[in-house]
Amino acid sequence: MKVALMILVLMLLGSNAFWLYQSMDSGVTSSYASKQIHELNETRKQLSAVLTEVGKNSKKSEIITVASKYTELKAFEKDGCTWVGWIGFKFNEDGNLASVSPAWSYGEKDPCYPAL
Repeated sequence: MKVALMILVLMLLGSNAFWLYQSMDSGVTSSYASKQIHELNETRKQLSAVLTEVGKNSKKSEIITVASKYTELKAFEKDGCTWVGWIGFKFNEDGNLASVSPAWSYGEKDPCYPAL
């Protein structure tokens, strides 16, 4: 009887230790994922701003040609933006680059998502 009780106590302690480890591991994994999402979002913002500044003197056809080399998706126009792959390009009346947008919106003000 005592042996069975000791085995049950050890199994209970072992299972509790396992669940504690799983909880801690999930917390650490979630923390790393959140940090990576934040870093990717900041990278996206920086790249969009840099690309807009660098591409101001480039014409629409040049930008679309270069962007099309890096995706298999076909370019199309929607709501005043030219979408090439996962990137939206907004051009001004002269055909120069005005802004760059990702294919998803974070609820931020964005020229390619006029409804927000």
